[in-house]
Amino acid sequence: MFGAFRPTAPLSGGLLWKIPWRISRHQKARHRQRLRRVDNIVSVLDNALQRQAGISAQQSTRTQQTAQVPHPEGVEGQATPEELSHTAEGLRMLARDTNKDVAQRRHGKGAKQGDYVPEQNPVGIEVPGKRLLRDVAAEHGTTKLIERWKAEMPTEGEMLAKDKYTMFDKKVRGYRKGVHKLPKWTRVSQRLNPPGF
Repeated sequence: MFGAFRPTAPLSGGLLWKIPWRISRHQKARHRQRLRRVDNIVSVLDNALQRQAGISAQQSTRTQQTAQVPHPEGVEGQATPEELSHTAEGLRMLARDTNKDVAQRRHGKGAKQGDYVPEQNPVGIEVPGKRLLRDVAAEHGTTKLIERWKAEMPTEGEMLAKDKYTMFDKKVRGYRKGVHKLPKWTRVSQRLNPPGF
């Protein structure tokens, strides 16, 4: 009890992590800045991918136009399947044409719930829609993850102050706790909360 290993008052009692109950105004400002920075990165990536898709579409139309130019000898490059079956590149071209329907068919279960673009029902609750994220991403020339982020996550300007600075927690009285109590809260995007809470 006494001696070198006697428990001292600060070690024997009190919380290990001293996290204040409220988030300070400086932390709030830095948090808003982080949210805006993430929104900016998402928009920059989306614009760059759309621009790249537009450039690649222009290049593909140019290559199609150059491919339609007749051969200088007047002979067009259309080989028969027997001629194509003698070379490795020809075999690949034949396999691509014959297995097209197999590649387009999806085996197993259908698309996952997160693969659909969310829509709002008449009550205002988001439900999975009828369009696949893959199709929307192909339309806009971007990726599924960015399209899903834009569909589900509100921007910093669209968020209520309640959602910016607090988050849902079923174990807390009032079902809300400060977002700064989330572990690694400066690294994690916590923007969505259950409806009604």
